[in-house]
Amino acid sequence: MRIPRIYTQANLHHNQSTIVKAQAHKHIKDVLRLKVSDSIILFDGSGYDYRGKITEINKESLSVLLEQQIKIENESPLKIHLLQPLCRSEKMDWCIQKAVELGVSRITPYTSSRTNINIPNNRLSKKLEHWHSVIQSACEQSGRALLPSLESPIDFNTAINEFSSDYLKVIASPIANQNEINLVETTPEECVLAIGPEGGFSDQELKHASNAEFIDCLLGPRVLRLETAVIAALTLLQIKLGDLN
Repeated sequence: MRIPRIYTQANLHHNQSTIVKAQAHKHIKDVLRLKVSDSIILFDGSGYDYRGKITEINKESLSVLLEQQIKIENESPLKIHLLQPLCRSEKMDWCIQKAVELGVSRITPYTSSRTNINIPNNRLSKKLEHWHSVIQSACEQSGRALLPSLESPIDFNTAINEFSSDYLKVIASPIANQNEINLVETTPEECVLAIGPEGGFSDQELKHASNAEFIDCLLGPRVLRLETAVIAALTLLQIKLGDLN
């Protein structure tokens, strides 16, 4: 039987007991229905899994004795920063989830002239909290022990100017003549990937991206939906330059 693997915000240490509270406690107790002496794997985003046993379960917390520390080495050598357009809630969750599974190290949601979602300031912190939970769940499922970072939403034209020349800068464009990733001769350590919104990039935005030294990523002869483009572009980058080759 597979041992449940859960993210916790507690700082974990080998051969010590830890207290699990809040959402992780609720999931372990009420969803997984684990009991005292059951095995569990915890991780705190530091790059390690901690295998242990539940020693006590209370109403609002539980205790786990951490018996084994395991270094997890499944991060891609290519650090990918995803510029993700804001979109409807379920689709946004899906894009973030799949991006985490495919190894992104950082996610920045953005607004542009053709994004049709605006988040009021009084709801932003709740949205960021929710997206953090999506990242945590995706790491639990995919076996990652380092959590990708999540930035607050930013304007697209501002975002593309924040990256130094050390980055490989890629924009998924359905109107490109060729996939310029194939022309990359050296293997970069860091890459920024911009995926277009559901309404596509405007001509002005594509021009700004070109001026900021973004190269075109052509995702085949068909126009892809936003959520499909995220998977296709990340897979292409990981095959060409990352750890899916």
